[in-house]
Amino acid sequence: MKKEPWTEEKIKVGFERFLHEYGHIPSAHEIDTTDYLPSSRFIQMRFGGLEKLRHALGYVDTHLGKGTFRSEIANMCNHRGRDSEIELEKILRDTFGEVFVHTEKMFSVLKNRIDFYVYTPDGNFGVDIFYPNHMRSLQCNLNIKMGKYFDFTEPMFYVVANKELSQENIDYYVSRKKNAFPKNVRLVSFEAFLNLIQSMDAYSAPVRKLKNRK
Repeated sequence: MKKEPWTEEKIKVGFERFLHEYGHIPSAHEIDTTDYLPSSRFIQMRFGGLEKLRHALGYVDTHLGKGTFRSEIANMCNHRGRDSEIELEKILRDTFGEVFVHTEKMFSVLKNRIDFYVYTPDGNFGVDIFYPNHMRSLQCNLNIKMGKYFDFTEPMFYVVANKELSQENIDYYVSRKKNAFPKNVRLVSFEAFLNLIQSMDAYSAPVRKLKNRK
């Protein structure tokens, strides 16, 4: 239970504790889920908002949605996402054969590209792998992707690269989603996707192109 009254000094102690534990000062969502800090609503009413309070407490990056803090988060996620993409590319090629895994394949008249397009005897499918920092940013990522892949009608896997987000977390999110995914789309954790492709068949040899007949 959150206790009051909360002074700036007491909140500063909580912020510093959070900073020590997680490497950054807390966002509004993180404040509301941390038992040693007041609610973000209380901070809004008492101090005029988080940005003003962070400034009063002496923090340089007072707005977590911009500036150095936001850039560091974006760079970290992009770096982790790229590492996961490279890792998955190797796994897909080892599983299905290099010739049957196309990277950055164009699929629409708008020249959109898909991370991976895989050919298998069980049917071809697409893969988009991304690294959301948490469940809230997962929603933002998906909104963008659904617009990008609206005309991709083959089986499609959105693979969540952040291994801290379990399939259980993902299934719960999907079950509460107001607008269901298209029938060809599945949202899966990195681990769940690896387990899934192990059950798929792979071509045993590269496809040979027929020579032109004169």
